[in-house]
Amino acid sequence: MNLFYILESFFDETQIAGYSLSTLLEYWWIGAIVIGAGGAAVATVGVLKGRSNPAGWKSMSKWLIPTVAVSSLVIGAGASFLPTNAFKNLMTTASGSHVVIYDTPTSRAAAKEAEKNVIVIEEEGLVLLKNGEGALPIDLEVNNKVNIFGSCAFGLYYGNGGSGSFQTDGRYTQFPRVATKLEVAMEEQGFEFNKNIHNMIKNYYSSRGRTVSVAESNYDIQCGYNKYRYAEIVDSCDPTENEPDVSVYTTPFEALGGQTLLENALEFSDTALFCISRRGSEDEDMNYSELKLKQKEIDCIEMLKDNFDKVIILLNVPTVIEAEFLNDPEIDAAIFMGHPGLTGATAVAEALCGKINPSGHLVDTWPYNVKSAPSYQCFGNDTTLSHTGASTGKFTQYVEGIYVGYRYYVTRGMVDPSYKYDEEVQYSFGHGLSYTTFDKSILEYNIDEVEQEVSITVEVKNTGEVAGKEVIQIYTHAPYTDGGIEKSWYSLSTFLKTNVIEPGDTKNYQLKFSFRDIASWSTDNGFYVLERGDYEFSLRENVWDLAKTSYTDRSNTIDFKLKNNVNFTTSYQTGKQYENIFEEVERGPSNQPLEYLSRSDFDATWQNTSDIVRSSESEYFPGGASNTTSGRSFSFTDNEIDEPLPDTDVDNGLDFMDFKDAAWDDPRWDDLLDQLSVKDMQNLVDGGSFATPAIKSINKPAAKDYDGPGAAFHSGTGHPSEVILACTWNTDMALLMGRSIGREGAARGLTGWYAPGINTHRSPFGGRNFEYYSEDPLISGLMAGYTNQGCREFGVYAYAKHFMCNDQENSRAGVFVWATEQSLREIYGRGFEIYVDMGGIGIMSSFNSIGSWWAGASKPLLTTLLREEWGFHGVVVTDYAGPDYMATNIGLRAGNDLWLNVAAVSASNTYSATPHDATILLRRAAKNILYACANSNNVWTQEDYDKVDIPEVIKATDRS
Repeated sequence: MNLFYILESFFDETQIAGYSLSTLLEYWWIGAIVIGAGGAAVATVGVLKGRSNPAGWKSMSKWLIPTVAVSSLVIGAGASFLPTNAFKNLMTTASGSHVVIYDTPTSRAAAKEAEKNVIVIEEEGLVLLKNGEGALPIDLEVNNKVNIFGSCAFGLYYGNGGSGSFQTDGRYTQFPRVATKLEVAMEEQGFEFNKNIHNMIKNYYSSRGRTVSVAESNYDIQCGYNKYRYAEIVDSCDPTENEPDVSVYTTPFEALGGQTLLENALEFSDTALFCISRRGSEDEDMNYSELKLKQKEIDCIEMLKDNFDKVIILLNVPTVIEAEFLNDPEIDAAIFMGHPGLTGATAVAEALCGKINPSGHLVDTWPYNVKSAPSYQCFGNDTTLSHTGASTGKFTQYVEGIYVGYRYYVTRGMVDPSYKYDEEVQYSFGHGLSYTTFDKSILEYNIDEVEQEVSITVEVKNTGEVAGKEVIQIYTHAPYTDGGIEKSWYSLSTFLKTNVIEPGDTKNYQLKFSFRDIASWSTDNGFYVLERGDYEFSLRENVWDLAKTSYTDRSNTIDFKLKNNVNFTTSYQTGKQYENIFEEVERGPSNQPLEYLSRSDFDATWQNTSDIVRSSESEYFPGGASNTTSGRSFSFTDNEIDEPLPDTDVDNGLDFMDFKDAAWDDPRWDDLLDQLSVKDMQNLVDGGSFATPAIKSINKPAAKDYDGPGAAFHSGTGHPSEVILACTWNTDMALLMGRSIGREGAARGLTGWYAPGINTHRSPFGGRNFEYYSEDPLISGLMAGYTNQGCREFGVYAYAKHFMCNDQENSRAGVFVWATEQSLREIYGRGFEIYVDMGGIGIMSSFNSIGSWWAGASKPLLTTLLREEWGFHGVVVTDYAGPDYMATNIGLRAGNDLWLNVAAVSASNTYSATPHDATILLRRAAKNILYACANSNNVWTQEDYDKVDIPEVIKATDRS
């Protein structure tokens, strides 16, 4: 595998006149194979003659061995360009998800533009958590010197592990992607930092803690987490493992004239900066030890508090950690910077000196105790359970129902007199400070019961001394009846990020939402209901605190009485009659219905881990992890589908390239699909290994798809994590990120993008939370929808993932999820629904099971909900189809179309077993795949690329 990878990388990354050598040698693989095969033939003849003439073997071996060696090398080199799915699958298996990509002058220009976009997004997403007595910004004209302490500030995590990885140190490419270091960014903004501390940290890293020295060092600190050993990614290195003991700072150094580093630092500046870094990763959840301070961090912060006038903390963490230490008055300021992407450290430096004014707000609740949420009782590394009574593997029961994040903390704080919200929650959902102050008030409103719409105009005045942006947050409080439909005390209904408001200026903004947006799913009725009663709409600083206004004649709450229930019995997208479709998922695997948390009595319905029902019955598990034993192929009899067999392999003279932007109901589709042979359809379904394949019968070119949420490719420009994008509360930033990735991706041959992630931050322990937006589905859906729209401008469509309930990584391959229908629709599905409403044409199904069926084989999920209710038209791809429960014969029947890696039970196996039904199923899947491709750059000509300012592009089709 290494030889193939090295050869392929060499040809792809060696540039001549702006083009990769592999492009210039595009068709040389044919000659390479001919030469290699000829050499192998000569060698074979030699072996045969050697057998018949042993005496001549000795002389023949002198040329035979070199011939065999050279032939193997030539064949290997030629094979590295072979345009076959088999070879692509080999490359995927051998080198992670490595795919062939290109760098041209156009793609490099797009990458440079993306680097600027990264800074803009990080600028908008930075959250100023604390700023005591105006500690920030630092006035560089008064004192520009800062002591940067600890290992993390010099060894930032820019991205994360797994699909969220991207290149940060320039390896394996002629166009190096090098991350902007924090200390470099600070120098560029005019700061000076203590080089003695920096040298000590570099020496500590380079010697793995064996050498403590302040001598000058050229060691390049590169931290990151290379979960899957991607060749493009920096080797795994955790900055916290290189944190020096605090005693290092109080030890005299001869090179400092007998001073300690602490003494030297105090002479240098009265300001200390300390960074806390944590990683996140695909395929693993967080442990509790990672969500709180480590002892060396505690010791260093204590030293800084005791000695420096100004102490500033940066949180380079995926999402939520326990941060009670920030309440200490000796800590002056704190910024949540998340994982900032390739160049986002520049935005952090800009915020520190006041070049930009932070305007981000949190998209998660930050509790004092990360174990305090009810979800902790059955989640991730610590509390994921195993069923008893059947070999069904792990399960997670969503015991909290709809009470996820603020929906739990705020609701309990409002209805339980014994529960003290301020003692439980440090930073509320929606919290964020600024270097200025704002007066926000509701100026006017209109509630239209005929059109079923609420319109609110908000006035925002900058009452401070510097320009800034503010977030407008509108929440709904709905009536609740004990034992009735569960409801959060407050739910986010709409939001808006203002533009820049100058000091003293006032601007007005209108926000709208519909009655359907705030309705609740009634499982008793099987449809959405806006119940009669008293409603309150409020303008808030965050979910807990009402917005402040100086106007005595204005109220930031609106009271509204709804006299009659408003029932939403049919889908607003398709008109389909709503019905309960997840009864089995809600009931759980036992004969007794599962119990879920209710605000009618939090104490009585609270379940600890030990209380959760673990019994199961094997017949409830037809399609999940219990069927991973070899030989379980989920047998079906043929002719179960009562439809006539469609035509195949017909010459109707249609060309797929003429289907650009074809509508779903375009009458030409049937004739085009008739041109496909059964083998064509099998190739489409099985050929999803980071691609969709070429189909000669309809002249469909091959297309390149790739992972993950931070960049178009692992060697592309790394963007801030989705959490930081969500913290912008600015849909324009989502559009910008989509355009940024779409432009660079399209210029390098990308058509389908395995992102964004819309899964819910069910718990701070979620190892992949950095790939997902928020604990709130409205923010998640809008951010994903606008990101996809930005990509689509460049012909790149997203595969929003992971549909659905892949909210933890522990045992993700088949873990059974039991949850209420209301939570599946309102919390875990709503973000995906908004994404589909906004034009999403790609979905990735998930490893886990929804109830007793693998998500990719859940017909209620992929057909009834996604297609029939939401009106989704497009392609559903699997997550990496390694487990053998991800079989095509169950996935196709449910509505899964494309397999990322050939499944254990492939499309050809499915056809062999049930040719009639499989032909119908394969045709359905083929249309879904082709529809997405027809609405992408898979059918673009250079003229189309010219319209989006990509004057030259080397498409994946050129190699397929």
